[in-house]
Amino acid sequence: MRLIDGWPAILVEKPVKTVLVSDLHFGFEAELADKGVRVPSQAWKLGELLVELVREVDAERLIFVGDLKHRIPLSSWIEWREMPRVLRELRKLVELILVPGNHDGGIASMLGDLITYTPSRGILVEAEQKIFLLHGHTWPNRDVLKADLVIMGHLHPMVSLRTSVGEILKRRVWLILEGDRRVLAERLGTETRRRKLKLIVMPAFNPLLTGISVNSLTPKDKLWPLMRGGGFELREAEVITLNGERLGRVGELERQLRDVET
Repeated sequence: MRLIDGWPAILVEKPVKTVLVSDLHFGFEAELADKGVRVPSQAWKLGELLVELVREVDAERLIFVGDLKHRIPLSSWIEWREMPRVLRELRKLVELILVPGNHDGGIASMLGDLITYTPSRGILVEAEQKIFLLHGHTWPNRDVLKADLVIMGHLHPMVSLRTSVGEILKRRVWLILEGDRRVLAERLGTETRRRKLKLIVMPAFNPLLTGISVNSLTPKDKLWPLMRGGGFELREAEVITLNGERLGRVGELERQLRDVET
């Protein structure tokens, strides 16, 4: 298993060569239009990127780790008409699976049997290691305690970086954390003897999306259930860019940004 260089995607090699992506948010541009920002439909552009990615790694299966669509509760014409057409073309190349996210309500009425749907509380995948996949907006099921690694989306993690001329830039990043599965087990009403549990938070695949700047959070910023439960400490998360550059831990980047501002 590896992070695919230059892509917000993960490749799982065995037993089936599988690509993981999260947070495509088909139809996001319709929300921008409601706010007066006119952006052409990006559905086919997203489709082209997915085809390029699948072909680059010769994948046989593509798993969306939540939030394939965007608008809730009412969906746009992009989600009703263009998203199914894009996925129909993509399915000619790979098997498609969705681990539903908080924006995916009603998606089965749009996609039908174009895609396989898993429970929203996650699935355990037997690969090079035991991987638990969930979007991250809800508590996982107890199978998460059997996993060696948890992979989720939902947060759209970004990092704020100050340039030499004082401008703040935001970049999509990966978060790599190590937590205590015993805390998670307690929240799930059970016990475990194992302690360490690794977590990867995926960057959003859709390049138009905004996200949470993990090194400039305020107390009002919402975090996901796994973080609120106390099993993982965000400030200890390692931050990695899409190109594989290791920037340090969130706490260090938080202090650097604060020191520059003061």
